[in-house]
Amino acid sequence: IQGTIRPHAIIILPNTSGMELLLTYEDEGIYIDIYGHFTKETVLQWGEMPASVAYLPSNQVMGWGEKAIELRSVETGNLEGVFMHKKAQKLKFLCERNDK
Repeated sequence: IQGTIRPHAIIILPNTSGMELLLTYEDEGIYIDIYGHFTKETVLQWGEMPASVAYLPSNQVMGWGEKAIELRSVETGNLEGVFMHKKAQKLKFLCERNDK
């Protein structure tokens, strides 16, 4: 990547004793260990550039952008759900309830 990188979140992967991380930045995420070595060849790729990224206790990562909120598996990066919205400024809050 040339120029400035916009980081979003550093997520400690579950069941790794804090040794493996998911680093999310720009429109992707990479899996590394605490020494900076890649642990998976998989790259988490968002459908659109998220404004923010958050970890959910349901082992999902949520990224919300201008047109959609994406839910992806922390372990695999696979898309698990998409919520479309028209205007990001109208989205006042988002919460997790009963693991949903």
